[in-house]
Amino acid sequence: MRILYFYKFCILGGVTTQLANRLKFLRHHSEVHFAFLEDYGGVSAFEGYEHVRILGTVEEIKSYMEAFDFDVIITIDTYELYEALGPVQEGKVIIHEVHTTYSEPLQKLAATKDSLPFHYVITPSAYMKDYLDGIGIAGAYHINNCLDTDLFRYEAGIEQEPATILWVGKLDDHKNWSSYLNIAGKLNAKMPELQFMLVGGYTAPEEIKKQLMVKVAQQGIKHFKWIPKVDYDEMHRYYSSVAQSGGLYISTTTNESFGMTVLEAMACRCPVVVPSVGALPELLDGSLSVSLYESGNEAECVDRLSALLEQNSLREGLKSLGEQKARTTYSIEQVGEEYMELLERFREERIIPK
Repeated sequence: MRILYFYKFCILGGVTTQLANRLKFLRHHSEVHFAFLEDYGGVSAFEGYEHVRILGTVEEIKSYMEAFDFDVIITIDTYELYEALGPVQEGKVIIHEVHTTYSEPLQKLAATKDSLPFHYVITPSAYMKDYLDGIGIAGAYHINNCLDTDLFRYEAGIEQEPATILWVGKLDDHKNWSSYLNIAGKLNAKMPELQFMLVGGYTAPEEIKKQLMVKVAQQGIKHFKWIPKVDYDEMHRYYSSVAQSGGLYISTTTNESFGMTVLEAMACRCPVVVPSVGALPELLDGSLSVSLYESGNEAECVDRLSALLEQNSLREGLKSLGEQKARTTYSIEQVGEEYMELLERFREERIIPK
């Protein structure tokens, strides 16, 4: 089976990382190609894999598809592919994957679904499947994102004192970094020896970066460290360090179609405190749900963080539960098998008997 994935931005993190994770399984079962409109340093995630291309025009996309005669073509929240696709030949499978939670592209998909030539929709969570159904895109398939559990593992022996509260993400409204600093300020007033670390934001506009440091000062946060960029294969060390310090990972996101950084932290035995939004309750079900707080309720978040910082036995239990779930339910092998089975089923359905 020859597969083409198409996505707009080749940037480290997010969808690009997920595609690189899938490659580790799919390359043993099929010939997989990846095409992007623009490169922002994400090509390195594929570690020199030969079938990665930047195709910036419709003609380039069209020529590439004609050259390789793909069996399965998958676009991820990107519509430029359809301009190059043309009439779909019998037996080919066209899939539209939905990873975004932004309303504009989702409404566009709902408005154009009957005119676009895709056959199936895949999305990474039950939450997104239900959301799509609610806007008129029925019958989407839910396949989890996968995590490289060989890379994201707990690494002992990293000293990190005192306890650290870690936040990871882009400096944008969706990730809600400002709320993290509000929470840090309140928590710092209660526990002045706590460390606070923010990882991410190197692509943010200079004005946003200035706003970040101004707010740190306004909140009176004593021990704050900002690391704008970390290589992906080094992130497990930060999660492990925070876990070893007796600290926690925090999210203040306004919505998530999945929640990869939460899963990464869990795999590295780093307990989390996250809002009950989007797909995050799917990651933190059962006993892990103690880590959830009402979205936007900063006081509740502070209380939850304080309780976990003070209760060693509860925190240790969450470490083990989170690590176990990450390493079983979301491993590359487990998710890869489910994903490949679904693609093979789609292909069988599209083959017209002679």
